[in-house]
This record gives sequence, C-alpha cells and structure tokens, in this order.
Amino acid sequence: MQPEAPNIPEGDGRPVAIGLVRGDISGLDAPRHAVAVERHAWTLGLRHVYTVRPPHGTADPIGYALGIASGLDVAAIVVYDLAQVDNQPARVCEDFDLETVCPAETWARAAHTAPAHTGAE
Repeated sequence: MQPEAPNIPEGDGRPVAIGLVRGDISGLDAPRHAVAVERHAWTLGLRHVYTVRPPHGTADPIGYALGIASGLDVAAIVVYDLAQVDNQPARVCEDFDLETVCPAETWARAAHTAPAHTGAE
C-alpha cells in the first residue's frame, strides 16, 4: 500500500524537512514527539512540510520514511532521538541531513563527490 503524497505548498526558499515519528518507538509520547519535531525544524530555519508516521507493522519504517523523503526532495529529516532511526544515523545521512531534538544535534549528509572527468570522450 502506497501512502498518499502530502499536498505541499510551494516553497519560500528555506530548506525542506520532514519529520519521522515511529509509534513503535515513541509509544504514547508520539503526539508530543511529533510537535517537538515540527517545532525543532522551524527553530532551525527549515520548512517542515510533513511528519511521516510509518504504519504499524511496517517491515522497514526507516526505509519507508527515506522513500517519502526522496520523493519530496527534502534536505533534512528531523527525529525526536536516534532511537527513531535505530541508532543508525549513517543510514539517513547517505542522502539527507539528520536533525535530532533530544539531544539537539545535526548529523550532516555524507559528501557525494562527482566522478572525476578523465578527458576521454
């Protein structure tokens, strides 16, 4: 089942971010974590457009969120804590910056270098 793409208004020049809140990790604190994630994104100057909440039982909730983030061409994913990404920030940072609310940290995306031009054509 594919999630319906959120209706996102045109940008205002700020980098776009989505949140990720996993019910299996946050439990009853999920609504509070979602608000904290959105507030943290705005505090950082990011344009928070959507919070991903993978459906219960999703085999790969992080991959689920990464797929949505790729489709929306976001710059950052904001989570409450590293538990939301199974304490594996590198998985997110292959393509996106990762921001955590608690503790407030930035995990920068991995630098992707362009292939060297050999001059042979």
